[in-house]
Amino acid sequence: MERLLEHERFKNAAQMLQQKQMLEAATWTNPGFREFQDDEAAEPEIAADTVDLVRIFRDILERARNRPILDVEEDSVTVSQMIRFLARRLAMEDKPVALRRLLRHTRSERAVVAMFLALLEMVRLQAVLLRQDRAFSDIFIKRHTGFDAVIDQGLSNALDDWR
Repeated sequence: MERLLEHERFKNAAQMLQQKQMLEAATWTNPGFREFQDDEAAEPEIAADTVDLVRIFRDILERARNRPILDVEEDSVTVSQMIRFLARRLAMEDKPVALRRLLRHTRSERAVVAMFLALLEMVRLQAVLLRQDRAFSDIFIKRHTGFDAVIDQGLSNALDDWR
C-alpha cells in the first residue's frame, strides 16, 4: 500500500512538473534571469522533497490561474461608423428596433460605448426617438418624422464632429 501511495505521489509530481513546463513555455522570461541563476548556483542548494515540490507547483499553478488576463483585441469602431450603421439599419426598418437586437453581435465594450454615443447624437439631432416601457425593459429605437432630412443634412455635420 505504501508503494502505491509513493507511486501516486511521484505521478502527481510528474504531472505538476509537466504543467510547470507548459506554463514556462507559454510565458516570456527576462533574458538577464539566466545570469542571475548562474550567480545563485554558487550558493548551497536547499534540500526539498517531492511533497514540497508538489505543494510549490500547485501554488504556482493556482497563481497562474488567478492571474488577470488582458484581452488585447483591436476594435476600431468609431462613433461616426456607428451613426452610419444605425442610420442604414433604421432606414431598412418600418417598426421600432430593440437596442438589444442591435447589440446582439457586439462583443467589445468600445463598440457598445460607440453605439450609446451614436444613439445620443441621433437623439440630439432629432433623427430618432427612444422608448422604454418600464425600468430595465428593452429600449426601442424609432425613426423620428424628420429622420430622412437629418440623415441627408445634419448627419454629415455630426460625423465631422466625431472624427
